[in-house]
Amino acid sequence: MKKTRIIAISLLAVLGVILWFYISEFEFGKYDDFQEAIEKGIPYEVNNIVHTEEQGEITVVMYTTDPDEKDFPLADWEALAVAFFTGSDENGWESKGGHGWSHYENDNMTLYIEPFLDFDRQGNALYDLYVVFGEVHNPEILAVETKGHEEDSFEEIEIIENEGKRYYFRIGREPIVRGLSKSGEVIDRKGG
Repeated sequence: MKKTRIIAISLLAVLGVILWFYISEFEFGKYDDFQEAIEKGIPYEVNNIVHTEEQGEITVVMYTTDPDEKDFPLADWEALAVAFFTGSDENGWESKGGHGWSHYENDNMTLYIEPFLDFDRQGNALYDLYVVFGEVHNPEILAVETKGHEEDSFEEIEIIENEGKRYYFRIGREPIVRGLSKSGEVIDRKGG
């Protein structure tokens, strides 16, 4: 009797997952072109593509989305996130993950650090990639610099302007980010 109940519950769970995939626009597998990969390979409604950058075989997409009211009932902000894809329009695209938005935020800027690790079936690392990104809120911040814990000096990165907002984006293990004024004064520093 107990074994029958477990089998019935398992079958209902599998049917529920199949039904969710049937109804949902979120898909696994390959997509015909990059636009379809963004539309169906990202589990959130994409408001805006802020930046796209290739790193070897990986294409990293930084985008904005509104948090789901069911999961975040008090969220009245637009989230910034990244997604990772492999492929091409000729061979099809595949979503490799990401989609988180844990971050540090204040009135000056936000800091997101998103790791992307992917392994083959033998446990060998296929990809070991980190993305440091965020939004610059304070208009007095005119430069953004990053560095890793082991590095002695900061390196300036480009501020990306998109739809009236300012962002920064860097691929690499650089968890220390600082925003500078025109005169080089540190207005804010995050990480490390």
